[in-house]
Order: sequence, then structure tokens, then C-alpha cells
Amino acid sequence: MKNVIIILGVIAIIFFIAINYPPPQEVPMINLDESIKIYIVADPHYMSEKLTEESETFKNYLGTVDRLMHYTGLLLDIVEKDIKENKPDIVVFPGDLTNNGSKVNHQEFEKRLRKIKASGTKVYVVPGNHDIGNEKALYFKDNEVKLTDYVTKDEFVKIYQDYGYKDAVSRDENSLSYLVKPYQNLWFLMLDTTKEYPKPGGYLNRDTLDWIVSCGEMAKEENAEIIVVMHHNLLDHSDIVWEDYTVDNNTSVINAFFESDIQMVLSGHIHIQDIKSTTSSVTGQTIYDIATSSLPVFPHQYGQLIYSPSKGYTYETIKLDVENYALENNLRDENLLSFDTYAEEFFIENLCRKHRKSISVMDLTPEEKEKVYYTVSEMNKKYFSGYRNEELQELMDTEGFKIIQSLDECFIQEYVMGMIEDEIANNNILHIPFDN
Repeated sequence: MKNVIIILGVIAIIFFIAINYPPPQEVPMINLDESIKIYIVADPHYMSEKLTEESETFKNYLGTVDRLMHYTGLLLDIVEKDIKENKPDIVVFPGDLTNNGSKVNHQEFEKRLRKIKASGTKVYVVPGNHDIGNEKALYFKDNEVKLTDYVTKDEFVKIYQDYGYKDAVSRDENSLSYLVKPYQNLWFLMLDTTKEYPKPGGYLNRDTLDWIVSCGEMAKEENAEIIVVMHHNLLDHSDIVWEDYTVDNNTSVINAFFESDIQMVLSGHIHIQDIKSTTSSVTGQTIYDIATSSLPVFPHQYGQLIYSPSKGYTYETIKLDVENYALENNLRDENLLSFDTYAEEFFIENLCRKHRKSISVMDLTPEEKEKVYYTVSEMNKKYFSGYRNEELQELMDTEGFKIIQSLDECFIQEYVMGMIEDEIANNNILHIPFDN
């Protein structure tokens, strides 16, 4: 009897070890004739329906933001559907996972990630400035704005441990940055770039930069490519709107990336679709910073990056087909059934309001002001959608544009002219070949 008890005890211990400490899975290699599909879902700003209500106060709140807060869940539903159908190998979320970092939002967002991971797709996240220590975590009840619980750094890691942190081969001691190796020859450096939560600015300190370089040295030894995912931008994506969007010490960060042979950066934060690059005058290396537009902000899209060891990187955006989703699921919300029109109207009302105000005080006739406003609002839609330069030629031929050109130097003129003097005309597509 004593021997039976001992045997059963040993079996129980073996079972416990097998369940809780599974053998490490072999890390696959991406062969030269293979490719990996990566989705980039930037700034989803998820807000639980539990925290909203149909009230005048919530409606007024919607009028102050650039994003469709009341549809963040539905937009993620469509992304999840696309993931289930198209089966990307990896999905990355470059921060601002939630609206103002409430604990309820994080908990519900994690459940969504759990479903994505269960479908066979690897999921990696980093926090954005909205996600941690946000004392403005809010909800709406009884026609009032109220505060709710937010999460700390430790709580963020605990909630999202299964989406990068548990699989990290290296963690930065000074931030929530980490390194994962989903493939032997393709690694992801997930950088926590917020300077001081929940303030909007970004920064990477010297110790973190040294850690990044050490990750780069490891990658060189193992002949691995590194993709960086970070919330803040590495490069300026606008000549007039860059403060608190680009990391403060981007020159030092760029140098660390050059030293680490990094050439691909996936960012968000600025909410526009834009691609910028910088080339080293010493080595000729080029780094690309692809800022994918925020999911709940017009034009409501996410990014897709295909990596091939032989062909390089190919990036494109995928726009959500909300109207078709509404029809397929028998939804009766008229905003969703006519989403393209609704989304454009919301964008113009919320994101072109300050432009109309600026135009209203110009020394122009009412007719001229309307022409200028039409041109500015239409160009702004194109701008957020990733189009610049010759892609705006039709609007550059309008009477409103000619009036803008003739104005004395002002914000409107500087903003518009920046759209036609940019690096890339179509920021929705990019191919970066490898020199093999």
C-alpha cells in the first residue's frame, strides 16, 4: 500500500510538472522561399460598452475626440473576423490599447486577444501613454462623467503576460520593453517609449538604449532580423505636429538602431497614416518608420507587413469594410449601414473644426472662406488616409487651393503646403527589397 501511495505521488508530481512546465517549443526558421504575414493594429483605444451610455454627456464627449469611441468594440470585431479568415502569423499592437487606461477596458481587451491567440496567431503588445497610471480613466453613468480604476505598470504586465511578456527572451530593467523571438531569424523588439505615464511625450533613456544595442548584438550573432514595435514615432511625421509624438531623443535612438542594424520600425500614436525614412550618411543604412493610422480614426484601417528573407518587406493598409459587416450580421444601426458617409462626416466635424475656426477670421469673403474650407477639409481627409503630393493634384487644382497659396503666412497655409511637399505620395504601400 505504501508503494502504491509513493507511485501515485510520483505520477501526480510528473503530471503537475507537465502541465505547468511544458518543454520549450522549437523556434521555427523562416526559409528563403517562405514569408510571414504581420498585422499592425495601431491605437485601438478600446472602450467597453459597460462604461458608456446613451446620454447628452457622452454625446458631448464624442464631440471632443478624433475617434469613434462608441464603435471601438465593433471595429475590433471586424479585425478579429479578418484575422480568423486570413490567418496572419503575428498581430502587433503598438500601444494605446484602451481609452484612458481603465482596468475594465484592459480586462475586456485581453479577452479579445485571447480569442486571437487561440486561432493560432501570435500576439504581441506594448503600452501607449493612455494605458497606464491614467487618473483620467473614466466612465459615463446617469448623464455624468465619473472616474474608475486604472492599471499600474505591474498590473499591465500581469494582464498581458501571455502577449509577449511571458515569452520574452530579454526584458529591459528600466521600462516595459522586451525582446521576443517568434522565429530564429525574425525577432521583435517591443519598446515601451512613454516618458512619464500618462503624459503624451516619448523618451528612451541611456540604459534602455544600451539594452537595445545588446539585443542588436545578439541578433547579429544569430543572423536574425529585428523589427521594432513602439508607440511613439521614431521620426517626425509632420513638420508642424511632432512634439510629444516623436521620441524626444530620437537622434540617440536612431543611432542605437543603426548600430543594431535595425531597418523596420512600426509605430502609431500620431493617428495619421504616414511613412518616413532616414539614411545614415556614414554607412548608407536606411531605417523606415511606418506610422499606421489609429483604428477608430478615419479612414479606419490597419496595416499588413509581409516579411520574406529573400524578397524583403512589403507593407500595405487594409481598410475595414464596416458596411458589409453590418449587412452580414443583420445590424440595424444606420451609422454602420452607411458607415463610409458617417465616418467622413464625423471626421470633418471633429477634426476640421479648428480649421474652420481659423478660416472664419481670415480677411476673405464668405464665398472664399467656403472654398478654402472645402479644400482644406478634403485635403485633410486625404492626409489622414496617407495621401500626399501628386495624389492631391485634383484638390490642388481647386479655387480654394489657389486662395490658400495667396494667403499671408499662417497655420492653414503651412499645414496644407506640408501635404504637397512630403517624402512619399502614397503612404499606404511600401516595398523594401533585400540585397541578397
